[in-house]
Amino acid sequence: MTAQIAVFIDFENIAIWARQEFFDFELTPLIEYLQSRGSLVIKRAYGDWTAFRNYRDDLIAHTIDLTQLFSVRESKNRADIRIALDALETAITHPQIDTFVIVSGDSDFSMLASRLREYGRYTLGIGPRKITHMLLVKSCDEFVYLETVLGAMPDEPRGASAERDEARRLLERAIQAHVQRGDLPVLASRLKQTILSFSPAFSETAIGYTQFKSWLEDNHDFVQVFFRDLHLYVAPRDFRVPERIEPGESSPAALPATPLPPPSPLENYQRAIVQAGLPLADFAERRAVLQDIYELVSERPGALTAEQMLDVLRDRYELRGLSRGKPLLFQIWQLAFRQHAFDFGSMTASAHVPLSIASGLTSLDEFVRQAESTFIAAALAAGLPIDNAELAGMLLNDRAQTDYVQALVDSLSARGALRSEAERRRQSLRDLLDYPPLAPLMRDLAQPALEARRNGISADAYARRAMVERSQDFRAASQDFLIACRLQWDAVERGDPGATLDDLRWYLASYASTKAGELSQVHRDYAGARPYYLAYFSLVREDDPILWGKMRGLMVPMLSYYWVNLAREIDLHISPASTPADVAATAAGHPNVDLRQRWLEATRALAAVNPNVLRRIAEQIRAEHPESAEHAAIADRIAGLLSGQ
Repeated sequence: MTAQIAVFIDFENIAIWARQEFFDFELTPLIEYLQSRGSLVIKRAYGDWTAFRNYRDDLIAHTIDLTQLFSVRESKNRADIRIALDALETAITHPQIDTFVIVSGDSDFSMLASRLREYGRYTLGIGPRKITHMLLVKSCDEFVYLETVLGAMPDEPRGASAERDEARRLLERAIQAHVQRGDLPVLASRLKQTILSFSPAFSETAIGYTQFKSWLEDNHDFVQVFFRDLHLYVAPRDFRVPERIEPGESSPAALPATPLPPPSPLENYQRAIVQAGLPLADFAERRAVLQDIYELVSERPGALTAEQMLDVLRDRYELRGLSRGKPLLFQIWQLAFRQHAFDFGSMTASAHVPLSIASGLTSLDEFVRQAESTFIAAALAAGLPIDNAELAGMLLNDRAQTDYVQALVDSLSARGALRSEAERRRQSLRDLLDYPPLAPLMRDLAQPALEARRNGISADAYARRAMVERSQDFRAASQDFLIACRLQWDAVERGDPGATLDDLRWYLASYASTKAGELSQVHRDYAGARPYYLAYFSLVREDDPILWGKMRGLMVPMLSYYWVNLAREIDLHISPASTPADVAATAAGHPNVDLRQRWLEATRALAAVNPNVLRRIAEQIRAEHPESAEHAAIADRIAGLLSGQ
């Protein structure tokens, strides 16, 4: 029977987090995820809707009941009592509802989750990783981080994620628990429930896997995975599976175990596409959206940003009764964006500046072909051979259309996108060396003393240690990140297996952030820290979705201290505890003329390396102070810097 689900959203908690973390909160992925779990019979969101007017239409479109919370005390989240009352009343009056979903990161809801479990209800918590209290996580039967539901990248590269180690330990504990019960082999679904009982926040998606099965397969040194009677089973690596097993609780069919076959070419392609953040949309849907994008941008060249254009398309689809959420539209737009099918004029390419169709693309067919060549590029980047028939079947639902796949390959080749991996690596390293905002990092990487610090330790090991150190010792963390950068640079240059440019860029951005912290917080060298802040801002940009997804979380403190340090240079005080928008507005409107001038120069430098994040700051200033003429003037001043005035 389909689960009956009641959903309670602490919207103030989520929306304030999204605004402060530069996170584009989209409701559709959350609702689609919950719909995959069962029937949503109650959907309620709680907030002061005068403060979140821009979300109301989207919430109403998803048939969510809006509960108004009137402001009594500023900055006080008042949803907890109201949600608790409504949820408990629902549990008493609707016994058929077996699953309760609490969308919040507030620890105040831990008692509610515990009480609902006492009533025999399954509790699913969903909240942002950074602000969710562990007490709430442990109080739920299952907890999923909101970033995972929304499809965001993890904060760390897959190879350096401490969560992967923790997930491995959970797997070992769960397997050992079933060994002690004599309950082997165990159904994979039951094993996952055991893992969730140890850690409600476990999710294979959060550590880079689209399926629980794929993660189990990658732990083949510890467990074996096999089919029996169309069910997936798991056992320790040294467990000897008898040819026939008597039916029991874990093994209902007395059939021989069948080892899992190796991944098919299609599975490999799909995995590469998902890991690249590309859509596995239906062929007809993908083509229809690409056509609509081409026609709308062609009709209004240079008039709309991608964000505005996708809003127009989403509204059109809703009027036609088509369920095409903005995240899907954005992914399809990115197919063309990644292959330079748009012209952004003199501005930095992003979803927030006006766009036109690239001048070399004179027809819809050329535009679509250039966009869909992104799939071929993703397969090549994953080191997969090109099987024209297999790719034609996946992309076009027709294995016979091999000529079209070959045309995509030829298109990449004609644009110089099929250089060898070694050539791409060398060019990327040259680009990093020649990029002016990274000059301080390149200078530090050239230090001869780094050669003596290798000690046979991997870049990944240095980065792991630095990640632990960075919250306690900026100096130690910056040194270890710098060594990781040097080792990773050399590994990429040599073409070592597994040495990726993505990890190198992550290490560089991490070094820039910790070195800025060391200079400003430890040595009080605020002017010396500024180039490292700018190096970080130049790397962590929205037009680099992989690095942006991994390091966006540091953007808030980095921006705050970037402007706070301007005041510290001249012995003035601005609180770094405020949001970056408030810090920027305070510095820009400060009575001290020297500070205002320093703010102008520093903000102009930021606009040169990362205009989009500054554009978000201007939007936040307007959103947080809608009635203030002074704040509107500061936002206008920022807009002037972005346009070069």
